[in-house]
Amino acid sequence: MNRLKIILKENHTLHEMMLGIIAANVVLAVVALFADDRNSALTAVLIGAATAFIFVIHMAVTVDDALCLDEKGAISQMRTQMLIRYLFVAIVVGSSLYFKIANPVFLTISILTVKAGAYLQPSVHKLINRRWDK
Repeated sequence: MNRLKIILKENHTLHEMMLGIIAANVVLAVVALFADDRNSALTAVLIGAATAFIFVIHMAVTVDDALCLDEKGAISQMRTQMLIRYLFVAIVVGSSLYFKIANPVFLTISILTVKAGAYLQPSVHKLINRRWDK
């Protein structure tokens, strides 16, 4: 089993962050229903959610890699991979603007749901654990 499959299977924090991203994007999709260009806004939410998932999975793999390195190597690895993630986001948003595929405001907010997922993770964790403890 390769490392990505192991991380996706066993990293419960990643799962909880993904649930937070989904919850935040559902709220954003409801807001997008009231936008002037509904199709463009909903497309932006879908593309942004996919980008947020890729972002957070890449972050989990990067942290797993960095734990195997010494301090100097880990810092360098984390910095390099962070730049790759930001470049990826810039390409997605830039492509959206260039090809006029999706609403750039909704796309940017949808990508930023990575932050919402991180903030919601402790609440999701408590909710899941409370449910299974009963």
